[in-house]
Amino acid sequence: MSTLHHIATTKTARVHTHGHLHSGTKFIWLVAHGYGFLSEYFIKKLEVLPPEEHFVIVPEALNRFYLNGLSGRVGASWMTTEDRDQEIADYISYLDKVYETFILHNNAKIIALGFSQGGATIGRWAMKTTKRLNNIVFWGASIPAECLEQVDRLNELHPYLLVGDTDEFISEEKRNEVIQSLINQNVIFSHIFYKGGHAILTEPLLQLCSELTTP
Repeated sequence: MSTLHHIATTKTARVHTHGHLHSGTKFIWLVAHGYGFLSEYFIKKLEVLPPEEHFVIVPEALNRFYLNGLSGRVGASWMTTEDRDQEIADYISYLDKVYETFILHNNAKIIALGFSQGGATIGRWAMKTTKRLNNIVFWGASIPAECLEQVDRLNELHPYLLVGDTDEFISEEKRNEVIQSLINQNVIFSHIFYKGGHAILTEPLLQLCSELTTP
């Protein structure tokens, strides 16, 4: 009969940034990419944000795999259902480490954004972390149960929802169900519904930026 053990080990993570953190930085974005992305390529979708005022941090998920077969393009994933609780604990610790490395002792407005699978990731982290956050954004993503169990905390982060009208993973019916569920649970949120699919697109990103950065 076998016995399960968990041991902690060191792993080197990759983090890509856009812009330079300085005294004039007004907005810091901590972004969790979607399933199958790498940070190097995902961050390109956010490079439209002016680097003079915006500093973007995209940590790469720790689990890499071949997207097709046994070779070729590589992507990364935040977790699977296997050893779920430990995977969640690991990426919460990882995102805290990213925050401490790049953000600590900075007075800029801090925006946590999760795209697709990264939405659940950033949501769970936001509910667990003690780090300062100003806003949370779920883009083409589900909101995990952990957030809805802490509605007061979620509302403190002024959540935003972004969904494309042709998102292949979120139908209009599903979107409406989610909206009504959030209303029923007294979640106070803003939303941007845009023309497009399951992707970070420039126009809704700039609209989001404009709304979040309005005093």
